[in-house]
Amino acid sequence: MNDTNSKRTQRTPSEIIAETEAKLERLRIRAAKKDAQTNPEVASLLEAKAALQKEIREAKKILGNGPQSAQARIEKHNAWIRRINNEEVAATRILETNADEIAAIDAQIQAKISTIVKNFEANA
Repeated sequence: MNDTNSKRTQRTPSEIIAETEAKLERLRIRAAKKDAQTNPEVASLLEAKAALQKEIREAKKILGNGPQSAQARIEKHNAWIRRINNEEVAATRILETNADEIAAIDAQIQAKISTIVKNFEANA
């Protein structure tokens, strides 16, 4: 170990007093701020400041890159719209295809009924 690094320098009494006075001043300022918050004029200003800070936070969310950003929400909605469009196309195909199949089944039913009626009349 280096002897110069291991030696501790002792503060002078004036340095200690200056640090203590600076700490006391910080405590006085903190107390004054706390007392000022109960003042109605200051309280209304603090509320206005808090409201503006909230608006700024919300704006940053919209403009940011997170899951609540405008871009992320637009992408989610576009994916949702694509899925709905795909479901619409599938529904249209089902209607077109099933209408043809129903017509074919109706023709088969009619043919079977005609055969059954002819057999019944022939046996009667």
